[in-house]
Amino acid sequence: MVDRLTYSRPWSRFQSFQAIPSMPSFSAIALAAGAGTIVLALATRSRALQAVDDALERGAGRARMRSGVLRSASIGTLPGEPYMHPTIGAACAAFVIAAQRGPIVPVLAALAVASLGAIVAHHVVKFFYRRPRPAGALARGKTEPAFPSGHTTDATAVLVTGAYLIVRLGHASPAVVITVATFLALCTGASRVLLGWHWTTDVLGGWLTGIGVAACASGLYESLARIS
Repeated sequence: MVDRLTYSRPWSRFQSFQAIPSMPSFSAIALAAGAGTIVLALATRSRALQAVDDALERGAGRARMRSGVLRSASIGTLPGEPYMHPTIGAACAAFVIAAQRGPIVPVLAALAVASLGAIVAHHVVKFFYRRPRPAGALARGKTEPAFPSGHTTDATAVLVTGAYLIVRLGHASPAVVITVATFLALCTGASRVLLGWHWTTDVLGGWLTGIGVAACASGLYESLARIS
């Protein structure tokens, strides 16, 4: 993996790669995200943090009674659906490949790892930490472990990796791409709580896990791009 994040901006008058010296390495980001996920998982076992989750779940329950909230949440959760995050990844790959003349294998590999890696990552965590779902989810027959949120993990990993590639290769303004990716990832996470499928800390764990997977996928891109 490369030691620093870099990107180019052919849409500007400057064509050269520009380093971002303040950014840590992909390995550091992945390790920090993984450690954060573990620490958060352990913290959710405490009564104090569970009390916070309970309070937020009660607030989400009241919100569900408002007109349009469930409909909006049902739309917001779409980026994390099993059929949607691979579609987003494929769309990002198609956009990047169409906009550049470089090798396509690094792009395809990075987005494939983001999508598949996110699925593997959240299932591995759930295998070891079988946290029960909120009561409403259990009543609807959702017994799969809660932490971390799979929808949030999957959407975050693909969105962050896709955003990195688009910005890295200079195909769009960083401000626009990062804003859109962040908005969609936040909506996906918030929707899981509003729909009653997850605790808030499950969503926080999903964001952390997704960022860790995205760091690995982006690092893979850089490694493959160097040898292509």
